[in-house]
Amino acid sequence: MKKKKIAASAAAGTLAILAICGIFAAKTVFAAEERISITESDKGTAIQSNTDNEALKVYKKEIYNDEGCTVLLPEGYVSSESIKGLYISERRPVDSSNIYYSVSEGTDVEALRESLNSGDNKSELGKKFKEAYGANAVIRSYQTEELKVNGCPAFKIKLSCELDDMTMEQLIYIIAADQTYTITYSQAADDGRMEEFEKSAQTIRMVFQEDNQ
Repeated sequence: MKKKKIAASAAAGTLAILAICGIFAAKTVFAAEERISITESDKGTAIQSNTDNEALKVYKKEIYNDEGCTVLLPEGYVSSESIKGLYISERRPVDSSNIYYSVSEGTDVEALRESLNSGDNKSELGKKFKEAYGANAVIRSYQTEELKVNGCPAFKIKLSCELDDMTMEQLIYIIAADQTYTITYSQAADDGRMEEFEKSAQTIRMVFQEDNQ
């Protein structure tokens, strides 16, 4: 039981940092240990990650046989020159919205589910927001939903945080396959990008080894 509690706590902490790092110049960023390629077409800009062979040896559990994840970005986002996996609006600083894409070692789905359902993650997020933006930062809404992405367990988190006279919003998708894929959409409420974020999230797809054979 003790081990399970530690795993749940670790999952909550990881989620909190991943959520924070996608928004407004956060100090901590987890580097994605994978190759990210961007494809331009008449359908828009697509991100595809494929983990290299060495990383696969570390992460691979051979349960889902995944080796990457793709997502189609809304129009008007470009890769950040300073932060790997971060995509910012071409209209910045007028539009402060951004999208952060990361891949990390596979997580315990049961611990992740427990953390989300128990409210531990909301509490941890609240602490991280306060550390990053000051004591006035307060989470006002927090919703979670469990779903599947190409048969892999996934979680959708939607939240808003008030900071003085500004409201920050995030839409987070976590796919817990052999690796953990996290896509965090962030905006100030008046950026008005949430509808586009929701549409982008519907394009998230897993890439399996057999797809590339």
